[in-house]
Amino acid sequence: MSLMGRTTTTGALLLATLLAATACDSGDSTADGASKSPTPAPSTTLSAQPPATSPTPGTSPAGTATATPPARQGQLLRLVVSGGFAGVHNELVVKDDGSYTSTRRDGQKTTGTLTREELAKLREALVDADFAHLPPRPTGRPIADALMYQFTYEGHVVLADDVHQTPGLRAVRARLPVGYR
Repeated sequence: MSLMGRTTTTGALLLATLLAATACDSGDSTADGASKSPTPAPSTTLSAQPPATSPTPGTSPAGTATATPPARQGQLLRLVVSGGFAGVHNELVVKDDGSYTSTRRDGQKTTGTLTREELAKLREALVDADFAHLPPRPTGRPIADALMYQFTYEGHVVLADDVHQTPGLRAVRARLPVGYR
């Protein structure tokens, strides 16, 4: 191979490597080309993992017992619905007193209050769903463009899609305000 051929091949490989590295690192450079310190970007992706907590007294970080994160003060249930073909991202927070706030992707908020009877039926459905024993993620085959439902109740976070919901989770959704059923 001639010197010109090697130079062209080497240049092409160098350019391809540089472009790949730039694409992977595009969010971590400042305007002057200096590299920022590695800081994880905030994520809007749903996660079925509860926030990290320190172990409860008497347990070791690597031990078999894990701490369940406490529920937010006054919050009964938080449900985030996301995904689908349209890129939905809606959040519902129901408080212990039955008041709720629904926030859509565009920021529009709706508030309301469940009746005593509606709140009692929701509480019953939440207990019957047995969140402590539900898998934290869907166990079946992933469904393309499915809506994902992230339930947070008493420190337990459960992620389910349209197809892989237990009857208990379906019963919880049936007790929620319109738009989350």
